[in-house]
Amino acid sequence: MSHRHLCDVTGHLWDCNGSAQRLGDKEPTVCTCHGCRAPLEQGDHSRCRNLVELVACPEHRDEQLRRRQEAERAFGQRAAEFGFDEKWATVMAKPVGPEKDALAEEIVEWLFR
Repeated sequence: MSHRHLCDVTGHLWDCNGSAQRLGDKEPTVCTCHGCRAPLEQGDHSRCRNLVELVACPEHRDEQLRRRQEAERAFGQRAAEFGFDEKWATVMAKPVGPEKDALAEEIVEWLFR
């Protein structure tokens, strides 16, 4: 019995044999039902809330990792240009009040640009 995932690199459905390697994991882990939390390869899940999990297929996993590393590098560069580490340390050290609120607002606005 197999189930399907949606490859989040190219958007195609792929058949899974019961375990998949998720982003950040070194080894594949068992796929579980989102409705009942039991392994998908065990039992009947036709009455469970069926959601399709986004997991890169084995063929596109390297591309997913490459994209993640590229995004992390770009974020690190943006964070350095913004002075994120210094601003975060400052906001954490300040007492509750308008200065802390203003700096926290600046950080949040930057994060969601």
